[in-house]
Amino acid sequence: MREVITIPPTKDNLLKYKKKLRLVERAYDLLREKYEALLMKLHIITAEAVSLREKMEASLSEAYIEYIKTESELGRDMINVFSETTPKEVKIDSKPVEYMGVLFKDLEIENVPELSYGFFGISSLLWVTAKKFRDTFTLIVQLAEIENLAYRIIRNLQSIQLNLNALDKVYRVRFRNIIKYIEEGLEAYELENIYTIKKLKQKIEAKNRAKRGSKK
Repeated sequence: MREVITIPPTKDNLLKYKKKLRLVERAYDLLREKYEALLMKLHIITAEAVSLREKMEASLSEAYIEYIKTESELGRDMINVFSETTPKEVKIDSKPVEYMGVLFKDLEIENVPELSYGFFGISSLLWVTAKKFRDTFTLIVQLAEIENLAYRIIRNLQSIQLNLNALDKVYRVRFRNIIKYIEEGLEAYELENIYTIKKLKQKIEAKNRAKRGSKK
């Protein structure tokens, strides 16, 4: 359904809505630039996330292989005894970071308990297994950070796309229609004035001719 325009077709309104259209065009261009920049960033970090996930899965697989070796040598009960001597708390610092208006968390491992199995004489396999799982944990934290950023960029892109559609399909179309309506109204008004002036001029000329004829 076509919008009914009730704005008076004046020159002031024409200037006003042309200015509004310029602002909409500028906002659209800026949002489009941001959208393309974020989309490029998303492509980059998606590739990084895929690579990091492959490394994490490979590291986790290696860690489980080492665990199976260790379990076969020491037994699960003995591994459980050793695990009780290791502190369980891991401290991860989370700092808010902004990238082109996108807020995400910068994760940093501040404290991972050192391996400590007391005075037990243990197999080197246990140390290798623990080291593998520690390395995997670091990769998991890195992957969590980059995937969180990717998720937030996607949400931001969706929001920007909605705004771009509104600017393009609603405001830009509306203001163009209003400008066209005002220009057509002003043109019709000018034509009417020209016609009125022309008719008035013809009447004056006819009156002058009548006066000249009566004098003769």
